[in-house]
Amino acid sequence: MIRLLLLLVWPLTLLADQTITLGSGISMPPYVIADKDRGIVVDVFRAALAEENIQVVLRYGDNDKVLQAFMDKSVDAVFVGKAEQFPAAYFSALPLIVFHNQAITLRADNYTIDTVEALQPYRLGAFRLATKLMPEPYPEVAAAITDYREYTLQVEQVQDLFRRERQVLVMDRTIFRYFLSQLRRQNPASELYRQEQQYHDIFARSQYYAVFHSEMLRDSFDRGFQKIRDNGRYERILTVYQALLSDYLFR
Repeated sequence: MIRLLLLLVWPLTLLADQTITLGSGISMPPYVIADKDRGIVVDVFRAALAEENIQVVLRYGDNDKVLQAFMDKSVDAVFVGKAEQFPAAYFSALPLIVFHNQAITLRADNYTIDTVEALQPYRLGAFRLATKLMPEPYPEVAAAITDYREYTLQVEQVQDLFRRERQVLVMDRTIFRYFLSQLRRQNPASELYRQEQQYHDIFARSQYYAVFHSEMLRDSFDRGFQKIRDNGRYERILTVYQALLSDYLFR
């Protein structure tokens, strides 16, 4: 998963030069590629607010630090999947992105995982704060797993599956494919990362919304987001990343 998803932070509010700060998780490519200061979510968020003449600065960090930074008002916006996390904040009208968390295994293991409860016997690796961000019954199931780990760096999560230190991963399928493509390119002669995977579709898709302290800023985002959906910019951003990801996986 969501990997929700999300630091070095310092206060920045909506100033005369119309610059705001977005807090984001550091390990969610291709949605957020921190070392390149871009990604699907970053590009969409910036494009939407650019329509309203507002610039965006990113502040990256662990999911828990990002959420705390928003509560402390050290950042102006974040993107989250649970409205109850910030009942007093202002949420975008449409989801900024949709994550597709799945249970991922190696096909050779031939595991049958058709419910969330079926995860309990396995050595499970999930993204940071999964027990807080994933819907029920996942938190209860995870609490009962003897060997359970949450990863800040999701590339390590993927490595541990192929090294068989984890039997099952819980993460967004697109994020998994991104890190797998990286590992294949870094290790072109290795058969380790050529093992086939199996995806178990046991979670509902997670809609993540842009969240703001300011109602005015939220309204600006909603207007800009609708504009880039109408003018085709939104679809062009998605197409660029999907083409890039597919190219990497076939190398």
